[in-house]
Amino acid sequence: MQLSWSNQADIAAALLKNYPEADRLSLKHDQLLKLIISLPEFKDTSSPPQPACLDHVLWTWMRLADSDFERAG
Repeated sequence: MQLSWSNQADIAAALLKNYPEADRLSLKHDQLLKLIISLPEFKDTSSPPQPACLDHVLWTWMRLADSDFERAG
C-alpha cells in the first residue's frame, strides 16, 4: 500500500509498526517528518499540505500505541 498525506491514520499505523519503541512524546515536527518520509510505503511530497497534518499523525500514532499496550496488558 502506498502512503500519502491523505491517509494519516495509515501513516500512523506504519510508524507504530516500523518504530514501536520511538519516544513519541519527545518528537519534534522535523523529526516526525523525517520518520514519515523515510517509510518505504510513503510516496508523497516531503512537505505536509498543512502543519496540522503532523499533529494529527502524531496524535493517531499515540492512540494506536496506547490501544496496542492495553490489548497486550
